Amino acid sequence: MTITIDKRTDVYSRPNARFGDDGTLEIRASAVGNCRRALWYEATGHQVTNPRDDDSLTMLEAGNALEPVVLRAMQRAGWDITPTDRDNPRMVSLRLGPTLAVSGHVDAAGVAPIFGLEPSIVEVKTRGPEAYKKWRTLGAERSHPESVWQAAFYTYGAFEEARDLVIATLDTGNRVWDYEVIPARRVERAFDQACARLGELAAHHLVNGPDPYVLPERDFTADDWQCKRCPFLNACLPGSAAVEEAEDEPAVDAGLVTDDEAQAALREYEQAQEMLKAIEEDKAWALGMLRTWLKQQGKEKARLEGREKTRTVGKVKSTRYSVDHKRLNSLLDPETRATIVTENVSEYVRVS
Repeated sequence: MTITIDKRTDVYSRPNARFGDDGTLEIRASAVGNCRRALWYEATGHQVTNPRDDDSLTMLEAGNALEPVVLRAMQRAGWDITPTDRDNPRMVSLRLGPTLAVSGHVDAAGVAPIFGLEPSIVEVKTRGPEAYKKWRTLGAERSHPESVWQAAFYTYGAFEEARDLVIATLDTGNRVWDYEVIPARRVERAFDQACARLGELAAHHLVNGPDPYVLPERDFTADDWQCKRCPFLNACLPGSAAVEEAEDEPAVDAGLVTDDEAQAALREYEQAQEMLKAIEEDKAWALGMLRTWLKQQGKEKARLEGREKTRTVGKVKSTRYSVDHKRLNSLLDPETRATIVTENVSEYVRVS
């Protein structure tokens, strides 16, 4: 079922979940991966206890504003894409049962060279550099599965069948974009996964009706970022925000570092960086001179007297191997890729 709204409304800031006039629970497609308890809080009219701060709202608005930029870049790159009219966006609505529907606004649909003659959904996302790198390496089904669920609903809502879909992503830090094609068979699987997930919320609704005090189970824990950013955090887990702030304070016996000591450490770091930069510049200049000398001599290797001993100066060739993650992600399902491309998390201090 496809609906085109005929006048401009604030469609991009509508609730993530709400009850319609006929009692149907309507979920926003971009929120299908949200905590189901949070969706229930919103649908049943609970008061927001942890509103977004100004910085978060600015980032959200900037991301939305950059989506048309990505679509225009795709067109310049040869894609035959028809972006949605943001003043009259295309809405798709899909009814999943007697009391549940998912709806949303498609970013773009069209025919690109890789699709042949069949139009497909194009879903645009904006990510920070780290999230962008994770997406390119792991693929959307592993890095951001909710984006694939969202686009899968758009695909079924628009075409009533599974088709290849495109996730186009902009790196907001470096202003570069790329895309990933999710094959139709995996779109079908993503759709089934999302339907199963929302089906539990639909069952809760059938059993309890729109009761604001009978809550579904949480999908995340207090340690997850989804919980920490939840607008209903204090209603769901009273005191969690305060506890989190308290946990950031160092323990009394951890060896306190004063502000003056931290300032002194930063200045020591800056001085060391300046020294290393000068050393690296000198090293690069010297190696450049040696490379030019070897070329003049017509040699690949030569012996020269150094300060303490005779050293061998020579050209060294090294081979690097790279993985085309886009091609890998298109060929293998997420479970298989997870056995090949693994994640290792490390922690360090960065000064910028």
